Amino acid sequence: MDNDRKGLNLLYGGYYHALWGAGVMVLFVGVALIAGFPVPLRSHPVVLVVLAAIIGFATGKLVGRLLLDGSGMAAKQFYMPDAAGTYVQQHSEIDTLEARGNYQGAVDAWEAVAIAEPLNAWALIRAGELYMRKLSKPQMALERFLGAREIATIGVEHRMYASQKIIDLYLGPLEEPGRALVELRRFSETHPGTREAAHALEALARLKAERRDR
Repeated sequence: MDNDRKGLNLLYGGYYHALWGAGVMVLFVGVALIAGFPVPLRSHPVVLVVLAAIIGFATGKLVGRLLLDGSGMAAKQFYMPDAAGTYVQQHSEIDTLEARGNYQGAVDAWEAVAIAEPLNAWALIRAGELYMRKLSKPQMALERFLGAREIATIGVEHRMYASQKIIDLYLGPLEEPGRALVELRRFSETHPGTREAAHALEALARLKAERRDR
């Protein structure tokens, strides 16, 4: 997940365009020097190439930011209509993708929302649900739920929900009861006095008993 986000952050920062710009400028200067075209600093080709790379990088980054900022605003209007902290959010376009059975498209859309709104835990939770329920990719689902839970501004309800899904994955398709024990204990300590914490303690006791009986 971290590697995916780093790649997407490079894209949204305009750095891919910057690298393309630098490469094009260096190529242009190289061709000009080989062909004998009159260019500045011809007697200092290394300096000329370095300057061309810097100019191309800066220009490409600027163009990339302008293009991607515009597309990012359009994506925000498409996916994020003033919903940041509520449990149920309005993303009818993504819901339509899911209703039509385009689950991978829906996941991609939710992850685009997560990149555009890094404090939006709900987007990662929704992506995790689709990976878990529809795409049968439990490890991908786990990474999304863990990522959502790590967001500093996540609400209590979202944190509890993500933690419950993490426990379900460890007890179910991932078959890691030891990690489930850790998560159950963590849940009961993080949310003491709640009905969910009481259930977690009961499940913890049962799981410990089952492991002793083996």
